[in-house]
Amino acid sequence: MPENTSTDERRLLIKGATVLTMDPGYGDLTTGDILITGDRITAVGPDLADQVPGDAEVIDARGMIAIPGLIDTHMHAWQTPLKGLHARGWTGDDYQREVFYLREHFGPDDIHDATFSGSVQMLDAGVTGVLDFCHNVMSPEAAEAGLSAHRRTGQRALFAYGMLGSFGAPPEDHAWRLEHVQRLHQEINLGGDGLLRVGMALGSIEYGSMDRVTKEILLARELGMRMSVHQNPPGQIRALHEAGLLGSDIVPAHANAADDSELAALAACGGGISFTPEGEFGGGRSMTILNRAHRAGARPSLGIDTHARVSIDLFAAMRLTFLLMRNVDATTEREAGRWPLEHSPGVPLVQPRDMLEFATVNAAAHLGLGDELGRLTPGRLADVVLVDTEPYGVALGDPAAHIVLQTTPRDVDTVIVGGRIRKRGKVLTDLDPTAAGAATRRVRERVFADAAAQGGPVPDLGPVR
Repeated sequence: MPENTSTDERRLLIKGATVLTMDPGYGDLTTGDILITGDRITAVGPDLADQVPGDAEVIDARGMIAIPGLIDTHMHAWQTPLKGLHARGWTGDDYQREVFYLREHFGPDDIHDATFSGSVQMLDAGVTGVLDFCHNVMSPEAAEAGLSAHRRTGQRALFAYGMLGSFGAPPEDHAWRLEHVQRLHQEINLGGDGLLRVGMALGSIEYGSMDRVTKEILLARELGMRMSVHQNPPGQIRALHEAGLLGSDIVPAHANAADDSELAALAACGGGISFTPEGEFGGGRSMTILNRAHRAGARPSLGIDTHARVSIDLFAAMRLTFLLMRNVDATTEREAGRWPLEHSPGVPLVQPRDMLEFATVNAAAHLGLGDELGRLTPGRLADVVLVDTEPYGVALGDPAAHIVLQTTPRDVDTVIVGGRIRKRGKVLTDLDPTAAGAATRRVRERVFADAAAQGGPVPDLGPVR
């Protein structure tokens, strides 16, 4: 298969894996090699030994499945220390009362520690890339702290700078955000190494105004920045479309209330949605959006959303998404009188491999890296995850089904980001999980102490701290 070249001479050979390239032109390799030169994949094939110089590092990947690095397209990393706080939550008011009120008590050190902890956990779980929707930028220093944490971990991150300030904040609160994000764009997007980029987490229309969101979108477009927006109330995608603002560079998150005409508008501009299945299903929202978006061509990607409700585990998110989409189809069949279930045309809509595509190919496109990530083919950035199928062996049938239906983060053996090994033999190579745990504890101590000092509610931390 064709090769590509890289100016960096570091070479790494992944040897003997089952390779899921996620590229129809390459397909799957039952036993295949991946050659990485610098930060790029330079060759993929059944036996690349004769193409590899003697100084190349070799990873014996027999018994493993190689997949593109997973990408989370909607994560609030700043909420990592609030793990479990929203476990019993049901309504939006519950979320505001149990979790979101605490944002006012986070200082820059808390944002750094929380983001660091979340990023370490994501890398450990095979999540090489993330859209970090940081809607807790209460000061320029808070944004700088979040960016510093991502630099420290080396996860591939699109830091979506939150435009939502304090509720009822004066206009000047918006002005400094617009000014600051422009400066960060110059420093990071134009002057960085590409591993970390700055995007924009648009202010929610229902909390601000269409005028404010319009200013944000126009600035982001001028700078060439990616955007994401919470899409919770109905009609907001239509409002953006009718205003001439909808584009593939805006990724609506959740979008449960979107109707079919809105999904058609998204598909027509090449866009899609970021869906966070565990939180939305557990919060009682409609699940038909997944099937409707997929059928419409508004490509779904997946996110964890908040550690305050669920674990950082995209394998679980893929598995639940598959089961939810199958259930929606089954419900439709039953309501149409087709029971026992039949194989009607186009039903079931999805297979497990589609879920892996959501978390790799579609997710890469949503981060604006559709030509760079999401597939294991020459020329692409070398973000690779090796999943160990031992000691119990690989599942029969499609190996993508093993990834989606049989795999947990504990099975992640190796994580590579930009050609650099970040985890090997199920151990992080340059990050300490205990440091992430300590960062979580520091945030809890500081934030809850501040909340108590101001007379606010303080969560019950339980018997173990």
